Amino acid sequence: MLLSLLLVALLAPLSVAQAAPSAPLPAVVTPQPATPVVVAILNNGPCLDSPRAVPHVLQEPVVREMQIVRIARVISTNTLTNDELMGYLYTTADGTTWLGQRTADYMSGALARQINHVLASTRLSPVEPVAFPPTMRYGVPVRAQRFFRVQIPARALEPLRIRIQPCVGWPAGRPLPDPSL
Repeated sequence: MLLSLLLVALLAPLSVAQAAPSAPLPAVVTPQPATPVVVAILNNGPCLDSPRAVPHVLQEPVVREMQIVRIARVISTNTLTNDELMGYLYTTADGTTWLGQRTADYMSGALARQINHVLASTRLSPVEPVAFPPTMRYGVPVRAQRFFRVQIPARALEPLRIRIQPCVGWPAGRPLPDPSL
């Protein structure tokens, strides 16, 4: 009896498969999962040595208007090394542009002098310093501002011996994340 039940169980699917119509089976549609909205911090690629990343807040106060939406590289056209990176130009959500140096590990004295020349020529506020202050003095961190509001018109690029090259930007149409996170 057990043997007959086993034979029936094994042969039943074969008879169903033989009796099935030869029409093609409908395609199985697997639902695609919704694309999750991932807020990525854009600090890779050519902007890797930038002190700030998109969409972080550039500096105090921590508000949406101070979030970085674009970073451009400030490239020297007057150095021994062709196309040498000397600093970054940050555009915030309110449309203002801010000049900053590279991180200290990558900044040379010659580039510091040239980026200070760019800052002195393009800064907007007369109360701000005209040169980038040191971030360390005698091994002690100096809590000085490292980003200065500037406006660099296109006609000033050649006399300043610089070129502005886009680096990374927040995708257009995508809302900025909460700056306090």
